[in-house]
Amino acid sequence: MKQEISNRIKELRKMKGFSQKHVAENLFISQAAYSLIENSQNGIVAEHVVKLSRLYDVTTDYLLKGDKNVISMTRANGFTPFIKLSAHAGFIKNYHQEDWENNYEWFRIPGFNPTQNQRLFEVEGESMLPTILPGDILICQTQKKIENILDGSLVLVVTTDAIIIKRLKVNSDPEYLLLENDNENQLESLKIERENVREVMMVRGKITGVLVPHHTITSKGRINALEDALELLKKEVFRLNKKIIALSN
Repeated sequence: MKQEISNRIKELRKMKGFSQKHVAENLFISQAAYSLIENSQNGIVAEHVVKLSRLYDVTTDYLLKGDKNVISMTRANGFTPFIKLSAHAGFIKNYHQEDWENNYEWFRIPGFNPTQNQRLFEVEGESMLPTILPGDILICQTQKKIENILDGSLVLVVTTDAIIIKRLKVNSDPEYLLLENDNENQLESLKIERENVREVMMVRGKITGVLVPHHTITSKGRINALEDALELLKKEVFRLNKKIIALSN
């Protein structure tokens, strides 16, 4: 098996056109040490398997067992890490650990090309109804400069002890973030000290499994029609008032 692994990593290196020195530098070992691995004279440790899988953009299973599924689940291949509700606590606890994203499932979304620092989060609660429903999955992207976020933007905030989805309200106090709900029954604002904020992510979209009932769509259509009619009536009243004022002068 050692010989088979050595053959695979040697073949991958040649396919990429890398020198032994280049690969050794990526593994933080000497070229001589790497040469022994490639020639089956030394075994390969787990840490090197992981680094080689990233270097060659293949799965660790391919390196170790030669499995035909060689596509690595990375953002470069269109995959995004998914943090389920049950994984929120672990996400916060292991936030600063290297390679922590490897602990989560990765998914590819049709029509969506992920960029760096994008993740999928499952959400719960009713504080953001009707914008976000319990069980929706949010597509989020890190925003390094909070000052660049527009007032009222939908954000996911990672703090030292929670994951919060709200609307960010611009305020004059630089020491706090002011967050608000969409739910009319839960309109109280939330203030979070910035020193407790680890990351702020913009919500770029969502995946939902909830279908709107037909009667709800019909009701919404009627409401929209009434709103349009009311807007026309306001414009007509405004036009008539202008005429009356002109005649009075």
